[in-house]
Amino acid sequence: MLFVSGCAEEPAGEDAGEEETSIIDNETGEGAIPGQEEESPIGGEEGIIPGEEEPALGENETGGDNQTIVETAEAAGYTTFASIVRDAGLEDTLNEGTYTVFAPTNEAFDALPEGTLNNLSEDNQDLNVMLTYHVVEGEYMASDLEDGQLLTTVQSEMIPVNITGEEIIIGNANVVEPDIIASNGVIHGINKVLIPPGL
Repeated sequence: MLFVSGCAEEPAGEDAGEEETSIIDNETGEGAIPGQEEESPIGGEEGIIPGEEEPALGENETGGDNQTIVETAEAAGYTTFASIVRDAGLEDTLNEGTYTVFAPTNEAFDALPEGTLNNLSEDNQDLNVMLTYHVVEGEYMASDLEDGQLLTTVQSEMIPVNITGEEIIIGNANVVEPDIIASNGVIHGINKVLIPPGL
């Protein structure tokens, strides 16, 4: 009887020991398989530095903020306008002070009657008059423009602003890309080249 009773108690003791070991292992993690820890998603995520790509975006934005009006126009795809401004010798002028520029798209220059741009380029004075007709002193964001407003261009002519709903019209050109920020002003892309009266 004693022998049988002793045998019956030993398995119970072993089970209890195993259960205690299992509980301790779960609490401390010491019994975890090393391979499982290495494959843990948490461990993998810690190996990746969050936001590695964010500084690059920040640098690009900062670089854009430091660009002048002509540089910003060129970077935004208004390459014909930027090129003509440089050819006319106006880049340094537009780099000084604060301006709002209504920059025609490349397509707008292409749509000019054949020979118009070449004729203007041959007369530097006329070219300057045409270009400065697109420039207003001071910074006017799209939200600053008002229907019926008259803006005085650097060329000394008045240019009207008409607003219908969300459509902004400068002279006879529609604003197609507003609020392109430069370090010394703002650019609004327009879909037509503005020709000043008398030119």
